[in-house]
Amino acid sequence: MAEERDNRNLSFIQETVKQKRFYQSRVVQRFAWSAASGVIFALAALVVWFVAAPYLSMQAEQPEVQPVTLPELEEQPEETAEESTVYITEQVSIELEDYKRMYQQLLQIGGQAEKSLVNVLAVTTDTDWFDETYTSQSSVSGVLIEDNGMELLILTSYEKVEGSESLQVTFYDHSTAWAVLKKYDKNTGLAVLSVNLSDISESTREVIVYADIGASRNVRSGEPVIAVGSPGGCYGSVLYGNLTSVSQTAALYDGSYHILTTDMGKARSGSGVLLSWSGKIIGLIQDRYEVTGQNGTIQAYGISDIMEVIEHLSNSQDIVYMGITGADVTTAVSEAEGIPIGVYVSDVAISSPAMEAGIQPGDIITSISGQNVTNLKDVTTILMKCSNGQNIQVVCQRLNKTVYQELEMSVELKILE
Repeated sequence: MAEERDNRNLSFIQETVKQKRFYQSRVVQRFAWSAASGVIFALAALVVWFVAAPYLSMQAEQPEVQPVTLPELEEQPEETAEESTVYITEQVSIELEDYKRMYQQLLQIGGQAEKSLVNVLAVTTDTDWFDETYTSQSSVSGVLIEDNGMELLILTSYEKVEGSESLQVTFYDHSTAWAVLKKYDKNTGLAVLSVNLSDISESTREVIVYADIGASRNVRSGEPVIAVGSPGGCYGSVLYGNLTSVSQTAALYDGSYHILTTDMGKARSGSGVLLSWSGKIIGLIQDRYEVTGQNGTIQAYGISDIMEVIEHLSNSQDIVYMGITGADVTTAVSEAEGIPIGVYVSDVAISSPAMEAGIQPGDIITSISGQNVTNLKDVTTILMKCSNGQNIQVVCQRLNKTVYQELEMSVELKILE
């Protein structure tokens, strides 16, 4: 009896051990969770691929910016006076029809060159005395220089586009596109604009051509020239005339540039290019510097002198300055005056790197960073290879009573603003 009572009292702690079902196993649960996570991740990756694939494909196909290298101009050796003399041995009569044919040919030359020109419309917003906002517009010709694989590059005047809020370019076929200011040089007053190639239609690309540039150092006074672009003040005007001088220069900071003068009247807002009769661009019309005695006539930078500036601006490279104006001390001048060969400093710009370094008017620069300097062209060439903030060592000869004393100064180059 006692045993039965004990069994009854302990029956509540008797258990039956049951085996877990298959899907309740921790190993199986972990495997299932991992498999589900893998499926979710794969689906997410697939969705991302389908969404991003077109964008990645576009990025892969997008062209890269290519450096712009302008062709070297073939310059002919200077002819002697005897070689350049032209003798007229017979009288030639010219009929009216001859004039007509000649002008038709000139129009064809000008028309072909106009395919490489554009009209740039610059829009600026300002406020008047009554604090009311107004919009002003100005236009200037531009020259199609080249493209870098992504942008079409246009050479124009910086002063005409400075501070503009928008720039609209009109091509030869009258189509338009928006442009932006890519780079500029205040010393020469030149600027390069850029237009995305993707914004230019195929039909326009088939019509336009890049500028055919000729060596301006090969031309001589008296040669006939054609002015196209906006020489008469409105886009599309064409003028004919002759070169009156090719030896005049504009003294800019750290260099000098040849100015081609003509006998063609200048419009106040005239711009464009000068063409030789072979149709090559030999000059860029400018109005910053006017040669004395040639007032009111079209004058242009000789294109040969500004090629390096154009290439720098086209590649978004900085153009630095030192801030001196001067003249070449040639061998003849050196022997006659008893002064060193180099560049005579006639003036130093206020607050320029040259002034801050201690260069003074009257100094003669003989070397820059170990490179001999015999003329202003040497100075320009050396500075074109320098960068903003770079320090150069300038060796000068300074007159101390009756003897020239050598001085070396460190000049920190800057961009002219």
